[in-house]
Amino acid sequence: MTGHQIRGIISLSLFLALIPFISFFLSSNTSISYPILSTAGPAFRAVELVREKGETGVFFVEPGTSISQFLEITKEDILPAGDREITGGMKIRKVGQGGRAMIRIEKMDAAARLALGLPMDINTAGRDDLVLVPGIGEKTADIIVAARAKKNRFGSLEELKEIRGIKEKKLEKLRPYLCVEP
Repeated sequence: MTGHQIRGIISLSLFLALIPFISFFLSSNTSISYPILSTAGPAFRAVELVREKGETGVFFVEPGTSISQFLEITKEDILPAGDREITGGMKIRKVGQGGRAMIRIEKMDAAARLALGLPMDINTAGRDDLVLVPGIGEKTADIIVAARAKKNRFGSLEELKEIRGIKEKKLEKLRPYLCVEP
């Protein structure tokens, strides 16, 4: 290689190394507007849409978005069975075919809720769901399910302190993963 070729390769390498820095500084000065369904965060509600062939998608909508608005935004040809506000962790399942398709409202699976950072309801979570929570093993999950069966339902997370092995410190670690829904 000649000296000119070596200097050319070095110049090209330096230029390519600077591109990420230039794009970083340019992108931090521009404001980006995200569409309604693209931004996740604590101010948004996660909703799962299940189409009739089992295709599933998780969307994030602004608080106050109704089911009919959501279906319009996602361009779903579904007749909503009554219109209400979307809550976090809601699952909308499309049932039926074509123009007669309707929806069924369900709750997201516990694993999906945990993956999205949403707490699961201690009153509806099964043993296998509870084992997914950090700090709850198989034995503790069995005890929680048995205690729930005795009580019929937990009124608050504080009642978990009645279970052997769950004190205030452990309960505080479990709070981000569990809730009691009305």
